[in-house]
Amino acid sequence: MKLRFYGVRGYVPTPGAQYLRYGGNTCCTVIYGTGGELVVLDSGTGFCFFGDELLAGPHGRGDGELVLLITHTYWDHLLGLPFPGVVHLPGNRLHIYGPDSARGSLEIVYDGLLSPVYSPVYGLAHIGATHTFQPISTEPFQVGGLTIRALPLSRRLNSPIWAYRVEEGAASVVYITDVRYTDAQIWQTALTFARDASLLIHSAPYTRDEAVEDYGHGRVEDAIELALSAQVRQLSLFHHAPTRTDDELDALLAHYRAELAARKAELMLDVATEGPLLDVLDLHRVRPAEREIP
Repeated sequence: MKLRFYGVRGYVPTPGAQYLRYGGNTCCTVIYGTGGELVVLDSGTGFCFFGDELLAGPHGRGDGELVLLITHTYWDHLLGLPFPGVVHLPGNRLHIYGPDSARGSLEIVYDGLLSPVYSPVYGLAHIGATHTFQPISTEPFQVGGLTIRALPLSRRLNSPIWAYRVEEGAASVVYITDVRYTDAQIWQTALTFARDASLLIHSAPYTRDEAVEDYGHGRVEDAIELALSAQVRQLSLFHHAPTRTDDELDALLAHYRAELAARKAELMLDVATEGPLLDVLDLHRVRPAEREIP
């Protein structure tokens, strides 16, 4: 199983020279199965770049298949879906899983985003690829050789938020975003779900010391404590705050790596970076002290 981040920012995209090294697109992570499976976690603006890359292969001939796992219906996790060429080629097949919201099903929400008031790409009827929407549930399902597990973690009334776990053989990736650990039950549920994962991808736009508006995200320290308690091999912090520059991310990473080293913790810590193709099982074979900050 391999993985690539196409969008690592939260809330809004962040163009600008000071955001180039880690990337400025909103949430989109792609998992590649060894059998050619493609699973996309969230379709923020990073999905536009991934979708365009697919045009060089079978998807460019209208002969591609893609599974999208949507965590919730906030714009930074949805907005990229209708724009890349791959979704407009007849013959391509999109299987979209995600939770309903207070506005209705995920399909209704997407169709509403494509109102002609907002976009020249209006209505799902104008997307050429075959697309199906499936309400997500806690029942595991298969995408080729990949096992997908999903779990609701947030109690938000308007847009419930789900976490995903993708497994292939000994490799496992857990993806948790937009969850604040407001009580012991949420924490224990996340802990059980993430147990022994090869890689935990966790939103952490702010630290506990930063006085910011609470938009329902765990803090950096929450993500680290969860990873340690769940005995995760590697933690990748993502959903970076749009105001946090590359240099500030460097400093944040160095600070928390030093804390882990002082505790003699085995956890390998990184911040998500757009671009590199990562082998999930190889990630933990390199000791934290041996990996350099980009």
